[in-house]
Amino acid sequence: MKKWRCTVCGYIHEGDTPPDVCPVCGVGPEFFELVEEDKISPPPRAGEAETKKAVPVTNGQQDPKSMQSALFKISYGLFIVTSVKGEKINGQCANTVFQITSDPMRVALGINKSNLTYEFIQESGLVGITVLGENGHDLVRRFGYSTGRDKDKFAGLEYSQGTTGVPIVSGGIAYLEGKILRDKSIDVGTHYLFVADVVKGAVVEDKDPMTYAYFRKTK
Repeated sequence: MKKWRCTVCGYIHEGDTPPDVCPVCGVGPEFFELVEEDKISPPPRAGEAETKKAVPVTNGQQDPKSMQSALFKISYGLFIVTSVKGEKINGQCANTVFQITSDPMRVALGINKSNLTYEFIQESGLVGITVLGENGHDLVRRFGYSTGRDKDKFAGLEYSQGTTGVPIVSGGIAYLEGKILRDKSIDVGTHYLFVADVVKGAVVEDKDPMTYAYFRKTK
């Protein structure tokens, strides 16, 4: 079976062709590269130390693939990001959500501009964020493997309406609601970096959050 790597977030897809949409970051098939089997390093087995390899530092021009490999080492969480547009709701899986200031409490999130959720956030200026626990695989698949243009991702799913009107997905370990600060948000190319004031949030379960690395190892 062929393996394809997303050059934006590092997601590995198995199949004869790359996926139409990356289930994690939302980019299209043009952002996937075919990966040779022997270049995908398996995780170390339990009790087995991982071999550390030194990477030489050079002053010359860097190979883009080398730089991508370094970027893949950045740790990410997995979240369900939701928003509203009139009476409609939509959501997607995202891995780029992080606290950017503590006083005032603000978060930043990167959303692909081709995604339907981006349109909803741009219009309403509102965002909901569900932090996934390590048992959130089904929610990743529901919100990451399809687009809201083709199906209702909330059909048959338990969720609540937040104080801002955004849907809060059940099944996470924490949630946040935010109001977008348009003067602090910025277009960064394929994605838009939204900055939002946190207006409400709570921990639902005191458990470890899902990381992208954990999802890849256990999916």
